Amino acid sequence: MSATPDMISCPVCGGKVLIEFDDKVSHCGYCASPVLGPSQSRNCTNHPDVLAKEVCHVCGDLLCEECVEKRVGDYGGKLLTIVNCTRPDCIAASDWAKPLNEEYQRLANMEWADRADNIILRVTGGGAVIMMIFELIFILGMLFMQYFTSLGSLFPTWVVAGVVIPGLPIIVLMVMGNLLAAFLLQTALQVYVHERQLGSGVLLLFVLIIEAVFLLWRGLYFNLRQLPDPTFLLTLLSAFIIGAFLILIGSIGAIYIGNKKRIQLKRAREKLGLSA
Repeated sequence: MSATPDMISCPVCGGKVLIEFDDKVSHCGYCASPVLGPSQSRNCTNHPDVLAKEVCHVCGDLLCEECVEKRVGDYGGKLLTIVNCTRPDCIAASDWAKPLNEEYQRLANMEWADRADNIILRVTGGGAVIMMIFELIFILGMLFMQYFTSLGSLFPTWVVAGVVIPGLPIIVLMVMGNLLAAFLLQTALQVYVHERQLGSGVLLLFVLIIEAVFLLWRGLYFNLRQLPDPTFLLTLLSAFIIGAFLILIGSIGAIYIGNKKRIQLKRAREKLGLSA
C-alpha cells in the first residue's frame, strides 16, 4: 500500500481516481473503469508468464485471452462490454448482462459505414474549414475598408461612454462570426463518432442555419450592397455557398448514416434480449 494515496486521471473518462494500493487495481468513481496500480504486475493472474489483455470488472484480476469472459449489457441506452474472470462469483455479479458472442459482434458491427463515415468527415470538415476561411476574409476585408479606404463611412459606428469607436461593430460581430465558424468546425469533427453522429448531424444543420441568418443580417447591417465594387461581396458569397453546400450535404449524410446505426443497435438489443 502506498504511504500517501495518489490521484491520477482515469484513462477512459478523465475523472480522478484514488490509487490506494500500488500493486492492486483501483476503480474510477465515475465510470467504474479499472485502473492498474503503478507497481502492479502486467501479467495474467492465472498465467504469470503471459501478458494480461483485460481486467475483471468485478475482482480486478488481470486476465489473458484464455481466462477472460466477456458479456454485453444495456447501460444508459448504450451497449456496454463487461469483462469477467472465470470465477463463479464474478460471473454471478454480471449476470444482468448477456454473454458476448459472435452474434452480438455481427449485429453491432459498423464496418459497413466506415467508407461513408470517412466521406462525411471529409465533406463536413472541408466545408467547415471553408467557412473559417470565409469568416477570416470577411473580418480582414471589412477592417481594411474601415481603416484604409473611404468606404468606412458606409459602415455603422457604436458609441461607448460618449466616444465613437470606428470599426467596433466590425470587430465584435466578426469575432462572433468566427466563433460560430469554429463551433461549426468542432461539430463537423464529431460526425465520425458512431454514438454522436446522428446528434452531430442535426446540430450541424442547426448551426449552419444560424450562420446563414447571421451572415444575411451582417450584410444588411453593414450595407454591403452599397459597395461600389461587388468583387468583395461576390467573393464572400461564393465561399459561403461552397462551404454551406458541403456542410449541408455532410450533415444530411451524417443524419442518415447515424440513424441507420441507431436502428441497427436498437435491433441488436432487441435480438439479444436487452432492454430497448
